[in-house]
Formats: sequence, structure tokens, C-alpha cells
Amino acid sequence: MKPVIIYTTTNSKEEAKTLGNHLVKNGLAACVNIVPKIESIYMWNNELCQDSEFLLMIKTDGKLKNEVQDMICKHHSYEVPEVIMVNIEGGSPKYLDWLENNLKKSTHV
Repeated sequence: MKPVIIYTTTNSKEEAKTLGNHLVKNGLAACVNIVPKIESIYMWNNELCQDSEFLLMIKTDGKLKNEVQDMICKHHSYEVPEVIMVNIEGGSPKYLDWLENNLKKSTHV
């Protein structure tokens, strides 16, 4: 297993919960943390934007990154949703075992 965290943002708590529930129920994530009320500043259509968003921290296996990304892009309300991945370079062995045991069985190869 190659543990990773995938980040995405949403504009509502409801959408964040819907995405998180779908990811966990379908074995694409062992855990999804939702961090409320982050402030995002970015350029969109040549305009400076500043919005309140919800950050999802999706704990999964790197082998599932394409499935996670596809699911987010399919169900997300944004035209271009953020989907970025960071490798986990260590961690509690018991937590990493738990993470692996709570993902789709196809990752246990």
C-alpha cells in the first residue's frame, strides 16, 4: 500500500458530506476529514476571487487515486474541482494498517 492524502474543496458542508460519504461507503477512502470555513483566494476567469470553502482530506491508497479523482469530478459542483495528492511518508503502523484494512479489497494485492 502507498498511503496518500487527496485534497479537494467544496462550497458547502452538504456537498462535502455527500462526497465524503460516497468515498468511504465505496471503499475509496478509509477516512475523510472535513475542515470547515477555510478561506480560498484564487483567480477564476481573470478575476480575483475570495470564498469560504470546506476542505476534504481524503485518506486512501495511491492505487485508488484515479477512482477517487473520477468520482470527485463526476459528482462535484465545480467546473474544475481541486484534486491534489500528497504522499504519506510514514505514520503510526497501527493507523496505516487500519487505513489499509478499510479500503477496497483490490488494493490489498
